[in-house]
Amino acid sequence: MFTPCMLTSARYRVQLDFFPEKVSVRALDRHDIAGARTRVTQIFVVQFERERQPHQVFCDQHGWYCAEHGPHCRAVPEVTARYAPPDA
Repeated sequence: MFTPCMLTSARYRVQLDFFPEKVSVRALDRHDIAGARTRVTQIFVVQFERERQPHQVFCDQHGWYCAEHGPHCRAVPEVTARYAPPDA
């Protein structure tokens, strides 16, 4: 699916982003949030500039996911790009 902002040619596709959205990613203490016996290994809060509500992104035995939107939330790649180990 192409948006009107996409330039296409036979070789490449580039989406122009004239006003990129600012994204804030903040790590939280997993024991403070989920308790001492939690299986969660990491917890982050992701705030997008154009959204009111922050996203809580967790990593546990099931992988990375947003508490409200699941593993396909756009906040998950924002966290994994910054904090996930390369072999994850």
